[in-house]
Amino acid sequence: MKKIILTVFIMLMVTGCSVQKFDMSNQDTIVSTILAKDTKLYNRVSKGYKYYLPKGVRILNYEEYNEKLYSNNKIYYLYVDIVSYHYKTDTTYTKSSNSYYYRTLSHNGKNGYIDIVKNDDKYHINYWYNYAKMEAIVSEGEINTTLKDMSYILSSIEYNDTIIDSFIGDNALNYNEEKYTIKKPKENEQTFLDYVNTYDNYKDESNDNIDNETIKNNTIDDNESTLK
Repeated sequence: MKKIILTVFIMLMVTGCSVQKFDMSNQDTIVSTILAKDTKLYNRVSKGYKYYLPKGVRILNYEEYNEKLYSNNKIYYLYVDIVSYHYKTDTTYTKSSNSYYYRTLSHNGKNGYIDIVKNDDKYHINYWYNYAKMEAIVSEGEINTTLKDMSYILSSIEYNDTIIDSFIGDNALNYNEEKYTIKKPKENEQTFLDYVNTYDNYKDESNDNIDNETIKNNTIDDNESTLK
């Protein structure tokens, strides 16, 4: 009996030690720890790619590789650039002159950057990684949880070459260029991704309990800017 108890105790100790925890108060630690894991899990499958949608994050809308997500009174925008992935085109980006937080990313052969710009009392997160981009406007206290969610999503994106090759390549995928803007410092206008007008008009009856005022205050405005 004593041997059984001792064995169970040792197993619990070993299991407990294998659980990796990280400091949620440190942005660098959050990002580096998640990206280094190179997550292989997925629970969301779309045209040409799949990814892991963290607990508590749900999809509000999908429109041609643009997805609008919702989590705890925050709106996330996800854009998956399958053309850049197909042609392995690296993204060039110039750090904003008034960045609150900025870093370049390189993990497991995947590259990108994070640029967070403060605008009044809000923070615009601009996160590009693994040929996909996410954006959100959040309060200072929401930055770390947002970075955590975005890191899991972007690092877990896995592309399906067979499907992508079937509609790109010699057939030259027709991409409609859309230009979008957000409430932000003017010198950064060219760096922000927006989405089609249907997003602002979207209504899902199953999400009536979502605070509409919160969505309005955190939604990207649709004006004009070019995006490929």
